[in-house]
Amino acid sequence: MRMKLTRRTFNLGLGSLALTAPAGRLNAQELAEKQFLGYAVGADDIKTVDPHFSVGTGELVGPYYEGLLAFPDGLVTNEGLRPGLATEWSVAQDGVTWTFKLRKGVQWHQGHGDFTAEDVKFSIERVKDPAVASPFADSLSAIGSVTVIDPHTVEIKTSRVEPSLPALLVNNQGGYIVSKHAVEAGVDLRTHPIGTGPFMFQEYRPRESQILVRNENYWGGTPKIERFTVLFMADDSTRQLALRSGDVHAIELPARQDVVGGMRDAGMIVDLMAPANMFSLLFNLKHKPLDDIRVRKALAGAIDRSALVQFLGKDVAAPELSPLPGGYLGHTDDVPYTPYDPQKSKDLLKEADHGGGLNLSMVCSNSNIYLSPMQVIQEMWKQIGVNLELKVVDHPTYHRLIREDVNPVVIYGAYRYPLTGTIYLTQFYHSKSAIGKPTASLNFSHYGEIIPGVDDLLDQARTELDQKKQVKLWEEAQRKITEDVVSVPLMTRKYAMARSPKLDLGSEPKSFYAINEKTRLLK
Repeated sequence: MRMKLTRRTFNLGLGSLALTAPAGRLNAQELAEKQFLGYAVGADDIKTVDPHFSVGTGELVGPYYEGLLAFPDGLVTNEGLRPGLATEWSVAQDGVTWTFKLRKGVQWHQGHGDFTAEDVKFSIERVKDPAVASPFADSLSAIGSVTVIDPHTVEIKTSRVEPSLPALLVNNQGGYIVSKHAVEAGVDLRTHPIGTGPFMFQEYRPRESQILVRNENYWGGTPKIERFTVLFMADDSTRQLALRSGDVHAIELPARQDVVGGMRDAGMIVDLMAPANMFSLLFNLKHKPLDDIRVRKALAGAIDRSALVQFLGKDVAAPELSPLPGGYLGHTDDVPYTPYDPQKSKDLLKEADHGGGLNLSMVCSNSNIYLSPMQVIQEMWKQIGVNLELKVVDHPTYHRLIREDVNPVVIYGAYRYPLTGTIYLTQFYHSKSAIGKPTASLNFSHYGEIIPGVDDLLDQARTELDQKKQVKLWEEAQRKITEDVVSVPLMTRKYAMARSPKLDLGSEPKSFYAINEKTRLLK
């Protein structure tokens, strides 16, 4: 699911609010009398809406929280970032001392006082604190210190020259600012968010909905939407029916050609958005026989990426060959990937003493975005004598179990911002990110821990100031990862959302739904 909600963004809910249109403005398209919107997500509940931990479907934090900077409406990019809670920023000649001037007059929700530099310092240090264990800590690792100069000025010093620092402080994951007062007062941000954004928390109904109301005192202007409701609907068909019947105005949609076509035929607008998750298989080197590269090559060579893309549809998916997704700075397809060759795969299995067949078992999420491609791969592997048992569990359980090392093979879809090799390659392939370590992230293969990996290359790239040299280091890392066959990049699958034609977003959703002061419901 992709519903990034930024400054002056998001407004999905249910209800009624009469708005008076400016004279002569809405002759062709008049506003609907009721301006409450409903949005259905593909989850049965939330795990947390604490912005420094929230990674799951349905956990919409952007209506509440903001960063020092903001994405352009509807677009995830490293460039063209806008002022958010900071009005201006600059870096000193030393290249490591940054000064951010903060917006005055911003209030925290529900009486938690003024937004100040103390909140910025508190938030950054909270994300970085190992005891807090935010999954986004690595994204702010370049920050050495945060100093409050005055209530509306903060100085950030980096431990190395980091030109992309502003992009790390955007309204995204570790860049969100939380209220120091609220946290220290004991407010549980997991279920009761306190932010500065255009919408405030009203009610959470477990396994049913989140209800938000507009922030009348929002610094960017009072939102037109009075409240919205986010409904939990894990079943794809139920969400589609709710949109068709008019019970909601937008839904998360499975990114499959047939589903997209069906919604379009029903008169709905379908938005396909990127950058999106690249899906890969990661081989757990701790599990036999995956410690044998011949077995890994056999499994990799039995996967036909073109068939996976055809299954999902050319509009929604594209094949990937490299461990770093296409479109990221440093990406290259010049890697020694294992081509599709079922007969070669059979020969490799025989050479590895598995000519009589191989049995594997793995847990898999019941989420369509994970289960469907794994079922296709299951059939592909059957053709070379590999019987894969899929033990289907709910999505939160899947995420818990794969972090307990239960799987010989993990399927995982991810995108990481900023769109460079630093965070993506580090999280999946650096030894410090191996599952089970205190610094664990997404290294399900234990690459670099079980066999030598790419730690040195990634560490050098992280501190390299010459971008051309930095790119070459990332390219070399991709080639080594591919040569060792610790993962099989499969495809990038776009995010899909469907909405009623009555929902006018006010901007083109290239990467996410940016719902702002121009967003409206039409008659």
